[in-house]
Amino acid sequence: MSPDRRHTSRLIMRVPMRIRSLLRPQQEHAVESMNISIRGVYFATDATLEQKEEIEIRLRMPEQLMAGQMTDWCFTGRVAHVQKLGKNGKQGVGVQFLYYSAGEKKFE
Repeated sequence: MSPDRRHTSRLIMRVPMRIRSLLRPQQEHAVESMNISIRGVYFATDATLEQKEEIEIRLRMPEQLMAGQMTDWCFTGRVAHVQKLGKNGKQGVGVQFLYYSAGEKKFE
């Protein structure tokens, strides 16, 4: 198997999202995706997230991934990897989507 284990193509695009750790649900952060697919997302944040931590992600799925769907989505995902990004204190976070609900929570 190649080192790149992705099974679906990713789109390089900025999608506004709101994230929060299930360990600290009172702390919500606004972020933008750097790339996204139907199986996961990668974004930069200054929030402290750990590998294998479960998080909630709320977003409106891009038309390119879900044609005809203008629904707000709420995903629960697992942090797959975290890497330091430069010297600005941000980290790049890759999240694998585990399950979702659509149309229940409004995206703000």
